[in-house]
Amino acid sequence: MEQRGPIDFHCHLDDAVYDANRWVIIEQCLAAGFAALVTVADPDDERSPALTAEMLARCERIDSTIGAHPHQADRYSRKTEKRILDFIDRCRTLAVGEAGLDFHYDHSTRENQAAVFRRQIALARECALPLVVHSRRAEAEVLRLLDEEGFDQPVVFHCYTGDREAADEILARGYFLSFSGIITFKKAEELREVVERTPLERLFSETDSPYLAPEPERGRTNSPLAVTRIVEKIAAIKKVEVTLLLEQIEKNYRRLKR
Repeated sequence: MEQRGPIDFHCHLDDAVYDANRWVIIEQCLAAGFAALVTVADPDDERSPALTAEMLARCERIDSTIGAHPHQADRYSRKTEKRILDFIDRCRTLAVGEAGLDFHYDHSTRENQAAVFRRQIALARECALPLVVHSRRAEAEVLRLLDEEGFDQPVVFHCYTGDREAADEILARGYFLSFSGIITFKKAEELREVVERTPLERLFSETDSPYLAPEPERGRTNSPLAVTRIVEKIAAIKKVEVTLLLEQIEKNYRRLKR
């Protein structure tokens, strides 16, 4: 396999914070040899699908996901679902998501979150696509719903922040964990232990930008370029060469694209 640069498995290039310099950042990533940028299209934002489609058309190293976020579960509608399906039909789509449960913020009722998540699982199955999961303090329930639905496509828990026990359950099912700049935070000792326990063939690197800038920029606007620091941190925790880690992450990524 040709050796390439890092992959930012989860970023929000459609965010308005990038309106002034979106293509500058993308070009910087391409110049740095990034293998891929995976941006999240938001079906609840009227401009996001079209903006994401433009990025996909202009750059072959950009991939996308689209799905109903648990924060918006109370507002899920046929219109939302139609936007998701229309986007998947027209655009290069790596996975359905981010979809799942958020019991930290509870911006939508837990009943609606579960119902919408079940529907996203069904869409991913119907479209034969992997699923990118958002889970905050809800890993056990997410796994229960995935088990009940019998989902048999790849699953990636993006921006993993759960504990060791939940990570072990996720990995035992053959799912993936994606790690963000949170692993650089001073109080993230347990999360770094999860990184250490995660096999290379089951992990991804991501920024979740413009959120979650790694140390020492924590609290500032994040950029996909920061994924290099996350990769370096993962490599240090795993005690492997960065080049080996980059190669394995790209292999993992290509497994999702089959």
